[in-house]
Parts: sequence; structure tokens; C-alpha cells
Amino acid sequence: MTPGRLAAGAATVGGLLLRSAQWWPEADALVEGQTVLTHGQAWARAQTVASRLASRGVRPGDRIALALPNGWRYAVAYYGVQLAGAIAVLVNTRFTAPEIEYVLADSGADFVVVDAGLAPRVPQTCAHWDVDELTAPGPQAGELPGLAAASTDIANILYTSGTTGYPKGAMQTHGNLVFNAGTVGSVFRVSPDDRTLVVAPMFHATGLASQLIGFGAHGAACVLAPRFRAADMLAAFVEHGITFFAGVTAMIHLVLADPGMGTVDLSALRTVCFGGAPVAEAFLTEAAGRLPGVSFANVWGLTEATSIVTCALGQEWLERPWSVGRPVPGIEVAVAIDEQVVDPAPDAVGELWVRGPAVTAGYWGRPEATAQTFGAAGWLRTGDIGRADAEGYVQVLDRMKDMIIRGGENIYSLEVECVIARHPAVGEVAVVGVPDTVFGERVRAVAVLREGASLSIGTLREWAGSQLADYKLPAELVTVSELPRNASGKVIKKQLARLVTETPPARASR
Repeated sequence: MTPGRLAAGAATVGGLLLRSAQWWPEADALVEGQTVLTHGQAWARAQTVASRLASRGVRPGDRIALALPNGWRYAVAYYGVQLAGAIAVLVNTRFTAPEIEYVLADSGADFVVVDAGLAPRVPQTCAHWDVDELTAPGPQAGELPGLAAASTDIANILYTSGTTGYPKGAMQTHGNLVFNAGTVGSVFRVSPDDRTLVVAPMFHATGLASQLIGFGAHGAACVLAPRFRAADMLAAFVEHGITFFAGVTAMIHLVLADPGMGTVDLSALRTVCFGGAPVAEAFLTEAAGRLPGVSFANVWGLTEATSIVTCALGQEWLERPWSVGRPVPGIEVAVAIDEQVVDPAPDAVGELWVRGPAVTAGYWGRPEATAQTFGAAGWLRTGDIGRADAEGYVQVLDRMKDMIIRGGENIYSLEVECVIARHPAVGEVAVVGVPDTVFGERVRAVAVLREGASLSIGTLREWAGSQLADYKLPAELVTVSELPRNASGKVIKKQLARLVTETPPARASR
């Protein structure tokens, strides 16, 4: 089903839920532990939530914050907010208390929905509403104004991680989310027989926009996990017959290393999708060898573009392991140099810009930031540096803020990481620039070594010297037990530059 056909069938997030309840009322929709809700039951519970919200005076356009772990209650509460016509403010529960307080105040939330575990960490900036009370059985709403929302109306506000100042709330519209749901269905050929394991936080685009909404819109089941544990994930694959998994490289690393990996039956699993962090070519080769019956996908996207921008799936990714794929139907990706979109000259390097129905409406209450990021003619400035080849396959080279400049030479950290990741002693690696009095910056590699392995900076430089220009070679090697990551699985490179190391940096001579 194409994005356009899906959009014609349902124009709002609540409309997608209604359509699934009408078409697949008895099919599983939400699964958490031993609790299973069909699409029909999820629709009924969401109507009850909408009724309770209306009874407390919630009106279309009001903001209702959700500060919850993954689970069926989160999903039902979210859909209820949509049916009430309100805007869901998705709170990153890994934020500190001051960050959460800022999000609640900045969004002007009327209520924040919490559970018993998280309530003590959520400031009383607005009234708390216990999720058990909100989602309990009860009367259904007489009116559902959310079904009449315009495609341009705001459905969600997702706040950025705030690594450069205060978090900014990206405004995702109903039209954005319906389009992305169509993309999920057409790209991954989702059917009611599919079951996706949702370990990505539902306060991020992957877990909410692409899995909960995207798979649910096609009658598939979402198996909801409150947190990631490799052993639990393997058990869920088997118990629930998981067909589709989305996560970051580190998750699959841990699954493949789990002692139970060789004993479980993963015959139902057909697709593993990576996103949110770069995937080293060496790891793709390893994963494909360990899971020969699985089709692997690489997705590039960002919250400001709802979720999915490009995708490389199956053989096309194996043949181009450097690529994040081509733009999905309806989306344009261009390379911009000096704030100008260049003609589609293959391999020109610049900032990647995105245009199309997935581009969100800007930042909540931030007109200046919106104008800076959401430019003229509908182009979204992504902040990623990349290129595209003659066939339109996109390569992401680095974040603009992560690019290393050594002695006037640009060094893309992803390029260096992909080489180092192939070293047999390296399990994971991230590369950052650190200040250098002579060259401005030098390259630091921070690595998690494989069990029992050792590696010196000299050995690493000698090994990588045939694959990288000398100025790109790491000048420092730091080994750690794990890389610091945010809630979406991305490595927090800012921490690596000022890392208090477990092993002091081993430096090479200049």
C-alpha cells in the first residue's frame, strides 16, 4: 500500500486506529507480557481515555504530556489524546528533572500522565494523572473531535535531546504521521501477520511514529518492551513470533553475543532494521552471516522529518554497505553547498537537505529556530554532511558538529569508524576530535574491545594506515567498557571528547 493510498483512507492518527479496528477487530494490536489487546479493544480503550480527558475540560489543541515507560497503557493513553483532538507531548523519561520541568512548562501541558514508578521524578509543573486511572475500563466518548482534525494540525511534540542549549519541540502533524505510516507499509510490506518488537522508546520517532502508528495502521501487532535486555529480547522473538525488529547496532551486537543465541528458533524473523546510529560495514557482514534468513535494512531519518527519510533494504544494502539507501517515495534529498542546493552531481559533498510530506511544522514556540532549520521552498536542513551517487543512494558522512578539522583537512568521523570497526580486536568504536595546539584538532578513537583482546595505538595506526590517509589516522586510542548513549541509542560524542577514561589515552607521535 502506498503512502498516498493510506492517506486517502485515513487522514488522522485516530483515523488510522479506527480503520484498523474496523478492518482487523480481532487481530492482536498491543501485547505486553500476558496482556493482549486486539485492534477493536485498543480502539474501545482509547475512546474511554478520550472521554475522561473531555470530562476534565481537555479541548482540541490542548497539550497532554506522557511521561511513561513503553507499554500498552502508553499506547492507549496516546491514542486517547489523539481522539480527543489534543496534542501529545512525548516526554523523554531519561531527561533530568530540570529538563522534564522545562518541557512541561515550554509546551504548556495541562496534564502529565505518569505511572507510579516515574511519578516521583516528574516535577509538579502541571497536574499529574495516573495512567492506571486514565486507561481503566469505563464509558466511551460520545464525540471524538480528533477524527475531524486537519492534516496540518499538530498531533505530537517531540523534544530534542538538548545537546546544544534547551530542548526544542518538533511539531509532528497528523499529515506527517499518516504519510510515514504509509511509508512503513510500502517499504517493509507490512501485513496483519506481522509482529514488531518495540524496544525503541515510544517518546522517540522510531518507537512511536514508525512502529506503534506505522505497524498498527496495517493491522500488525506491536509487542511492547519497557526496556532492552538481550536475553529478554531473544525470549520475546520466540514467544511472540517476532517478524520485524528495529534498533541500533549495539542492541544486535548484544543479541548476537548472548549465550542463548545459538539455541533459539528465529525462523519467524524476516527483517532487522537499523537506524539512529551508523552501522559499520564489518558488523553488517557479521550480522548477515549469523542470521542468514533475515533481510537487513538501514534507515536514515530524524525527528524533524517524522521518522523515515531513506532506506536501503536487503540486497541493495549488502551491495552498498556504505549507504543509507535512496529517499522513500514522496521524499526528496538534496546536497546543499554554501546554503544552495546543487545540481544532482554525483558525489558532491555538502549538507543533506530534505523536502516532502514528512517534514514537520517546525519547533514549538521557536520561530527563529524554525526559520533557521526549516528553510525556503520547504527544505529541511538536517545538519548531516553527506553525498549521493549517480543512482541516488545517499551516504551520510558525519554530523556537521562532529566533523573533525585537522590542519585545514576535513575528517569525517564515520569514515574512520568504519575502518577501525573492521579490526578484529574492536567490538565497537566512536571517533571524535579533541583540541590540539598544533593542528587545531586531533583524532581520538574510543573503542570497546572484544573479550580478551588488546590493542595499542601503534598497532591500530599501522593496521589502518593502508586504508586511511595519514591525517585521518587516530592520534589517540581510549578503551572503555561501553560507549555512552542517549535514549535512542546514539553515541553521545560530546562525552567522549571530555571522557574520564578507564584507560588513559594512548597517543601516537606526530
